[in-house]
Amino acid sequence: MTLFAGIFSRNGNQPIPESACDELRRVISRDDRDEARTFRDQKYFLVKVDIGAFEGPAFQVDDNGSVSVLAGEPLIDDGDDVAGQSRTKELGLLHESWKQNDWRVLKRARGVFSAAHYQPLAGKLYLISDKLSIRPLYYWADDQFVVFASALRILEGVDSIPKSMDLRGVTEMCGLGYPLGSRTPYCGVFLLNAAEIIQVDAKNIVRSCYWHWDEIETSRASEKELLHNAHAAFMQAVSRRNKNDKTTIAYLSGGLDSRCTVVALLELGTRVHTFNFALPGTQDYLFGNDFALQAGTIHEAVPKEHGDLTPDYSAIMARAWESSPHRLEQPAERPSLVWSGEGGSVALGHVHLSREIVGLMRDGKTDDAIDAFLRQEQASVTSRLLRPELNDSLANALHIGIHEELGNLHCADPARNFYLFLLLNDQRRKLATHFENIDLHHLEFQLPFFDSEFLATIVAAPVDTCLRHRFYLDWLKLFAPLVTRVPWQAYPGHEPCPLKAPEHAAYQWDGAFQADQASALKQELLSQAAQMFGAPNFPDAILSKQYLRIATLIYRFGLRDYSYVIQAAWKYFTYWRRCYGQTAPPSRIGIGGGSIKSLGRSHRLNSEKGLS
Repeated sequence: MTLFAGIFSRNGNQPIPESACDELRRVISRDDRDEARTFRDQKYFLVKVDIGAFEGPAFQVDDNGSVSVLAGEPLIDDGDDVAGQSRTKELGLLHESWKQNDWRVLKRARGVFSAAHYQPLAGKLYLISDKLSIRPLYYWADDQFVVFASALRILEGVDSIPKSMDLRGVTEMCGLGYPLGSRTPYCGVFLLNAAEIIQVDAKNIVRSCYWHWDEIETSRASEKELLHNAHAAFMQAVSRRNKNDKTTIAYLSGGLDSRCTVVALLELGTRVHTFNFALPGTQDYLFGNDFALQAGTIHEAVPKEHGDLTPDYSAIMARAWESSPHRLEQPAERPSLVWSGEGGSVALGHVHLSREIVGLMRDGKTDDAIDAFLRQEQASVTSRLLRPELNDSLANALHIGIHEELGNLHCADPARNFYLFLLLNDQRRKLATHFENIDLHHLEFQLPFFDSEFLATIVAAPVDTCLRHRFYLDWLKLFAPLVTRVPWQAYPGHEPCPLKAPEHAAYQWDGAFQADQASALKQELLSQAAQMFGAPNFPDAILSKQYLRIATLIYRFGLRDYSYVIQAAWKYFTYWRRCYGQTAPPSRIGIGGGSIKSLGRSHRLNSEKGLS
């Protein structure tokens, strides 16, 4: 499947409200061309949409009524030649094992997916995430029902689910760009964590984990062996995903991640349509296009528009491929599958992990390491914007949240814990918008850098060899020489590209290329500020309207950049409206999004009343 959602009646005595089923049918897709199919019995309602990107359906029903559905592709290793193995076959294998309460097969799944499994005779529902929870699955529960969906907007569209803003989750979104752990902007609505299984029955909701990244031991192999292991795993990740395709589609920027993906495909003998969407005149634009010429891909450059603040690259790709003159001349076998280098910079390049953070973690100075990270990322809580009575609860929300996430990780090398924190929080949220809007652009991503077997080889490597893209650049030498024929855009402070960049190729974050962005941002933020000031439902219980007004005036006249204040206010305002002014009591903010009790490496959720 591409999208799925459902409702589970926990004790079977309470009928599933027909209105809630109708809401799920209505909101699962915003594209009238998508055909929603349903399954229903006394305790369970499921609705699903499939765009047909992967071969074979991913839905199975037994004679006894057991049901399994998944989105994405598990890619299960079974030791045989599995290049042509369909996800229908994979789901069958998982379905049979899940009926026996055997979760070991999941350990062999290296792909990106989420799933739901229902056992009517046992009265149980299981929700399952992949090893990184890249493919989201959200859920809400009360004493009577569990409602789940593979996109948060689906649960937002169910009016019978009570909406209350999780102030801590939204504060983390303002400071970091994403909520931490299983939090969402809504109290009682959770995102499955990496490799998580949620088991629901009449009495309990139990959270358990089938895979632990921090249990991977640091390898004693030589660096040469580590590089070869990582390269072999990456090539296998690309081959497993590509199956027998002869022609495919890929992003191609001026960086290394998409380039390595394209080179791997070319080495497998695959013809590749490549697309570059960067700003003209930048390294990202020029290097990507030059490399495409050297590589002989079927290439199109679609320049990014100046002042486009939040480009939806999935939608842009869908439009570019739909209008491509090469689409019919050299068609792709699976035109809804697009290759992305997402994840390479953090997973392999160790971006955001500095030597300072590594040293502090190893010295046992976790709080200092967190502070160093927050300074480095310029992440903070705009405390003066908040009402004074909320400052005690929220001023240190980012620090506390990161500390809690690090406390769940137990690598032998504490520095690797911080890497995993980034992987399991920052990285797994990066594609949330793509999956939220998959009903609109109808594209699935091939994500080899998120292949769990490949990532295991990186987690096993000593941290110090990986910092600043050093391991990455040595890894490049194992590809065909084509990969280093054209310069690439390097991260500031990381290993530089050894090839000299042309003087006319500007770094895309240079000030000259940011002027248009800053101007467009200012117009948008001032418009948002005006909407907030004019709204009858300003969140006075959360925000200081007076401070926001002063900050807006100073920003309007160019005296100081207070864009971050307006951006944070707009985020709070947006979710305040969606929740009709309902927020969690301040006493709960420091605890987390919902009442979750720790049970070692599994958790039990105490339900709250809601759906009726």
